[in-house]
Amino acid sequence: MAREKITLIRRSIMNTKISLLAVLAAASFNSYAVPAYRLSDLGVLPGDRAFSQAYSISENGLISGRARGRMQIPGTTDQLRGPTNAVRFYSESGYIQTMGTLGGTSGHGLASYGRAINNSGLVAGYSTITPDPNHARQYHAFVNDYGKGTMKDIGTLGGPESRAYGINNHGKVVGWSNTKADGSDHVAFVYDSETGAMTGLGGNLLGGSRSFAFDINDLGQVAGTATLADGSAHAFAYSNGTATDLGSLDNSGYSEARAINENGWVTGWSLTESKDYHAFIHNGTEMVDLGSLGGDTKGLDINNKAQVVGSGTDAEGKSIAFLYSDGQMFNLIDLLSPSDRAMLKEIREAASINDDGTIVGRASFWTDEANGKSQTRAFMVSAVPVPGAIFLMGPAIGFLGFMGKRRARQQAA
Repeated sequence: MAREKITLIRRSIMNTKISLLAVLAAASFNSYAVPAYRLSDLGVLPGDRAFSQAYSISENGLISGRARGRMQIPGTTDQLRGPTNAVRFYSESGYIQTMGTLGGTSGHGLASYGRAINNSGLVAGYSTITPDPNHARQYHAFVNDYGKGTMKDIGTLGGPESRAYGINNHGKVVGWSNTKADGSDHVAFVYDSETGAMTGLGGNLLGGSRSFAFDINDLGQVAGTATLADGSAHAFAYSNGTATDLGSLDNSGYSEARAINENGWVTGWSLTESKDYHAFIHNGTEMVDLGSLGGDTKGLDINNKAQVVGSGTDAEGKSIAFLYSDGQMFNLIDLLSPSDRAMLKEIREAASINDDGTIVGRASFWTDEANGKSQTRAFMVSAVPVPGAIFLMGPAIGFLGFMGKRRARQQAA
């Protein structure tokens, strides 16, 4: 009887341990299931009504985007609006490096956009080529070398314009350009920074007449959008000279691919059967609907862990930025601490994410919340380290062991 009593006591203790450990494990899992992030303001250039926006973050944390400030006119109290400049953001120092434009440093209508950056600091984007008081801007794609500090016009496929949106770690750049003198067509291209050769992929990649490339991975796989023979447009993945139609979520309508990771997985957005837009992941086999937070969602980047970031609207039509991770979609602002959230009116776009989970984009920061005034500024959010719940596991297990031994002694007596 004494042996049976001890056995029952041990079973009771073990069941108690298992129950409490299950609770702690669930708490720990839930802490991981809902990620947490810390906000950094990447700053703006000097002057009133300035703004900034981040488009891309590399795997080693380099950031590119655009910014505009206002310059003081000498001898007056007036300010002149400066050009929109492609920039590199230096998150640790708050320093913003401007790249200038292909059309000079001054003049009405000048602008440049740093749309993508690689691990070497090479930036690809597009810039106006001449000041134009009539706002008839023409853009050329460029590559800006961090070491040389120069912006190189990479030209066109023969037409008047080109724009670059993506760059890989081998210096291959993708975008679109015109081939016709009247600028009436659009053809996806790949540009090799080492050789200086721009290669058109063809406007008829999916049977139509236009194509646009938006991203390229280190394997040379390209993601973009092209028209079909019937005039509709679908996302595509291009590899080894062949474009694959990725379809759409409603099996007939519009889709657009914006990013591709090193596994060849693509994200973007597609028209759904309910006639709204949802972000998707195409995993090489099928297009998976990532859902929404009440409104539209558009996937803008995907990392190698299949985490997706983008922009959209909530059920009330307000602008949001989202993170999709481990099968769940989160409103990015909800993952910040209360003190970080208090700095923001809203997060308008999460544009890029690297494998560390660091996200960049643009948000409206309060400048005078009492009077409803805010400013568009580039931001970075970094994943917070391991949640505190996991650290409770060790002490809790030790406590359970102590209580189990104490209970055994008491009941055996």
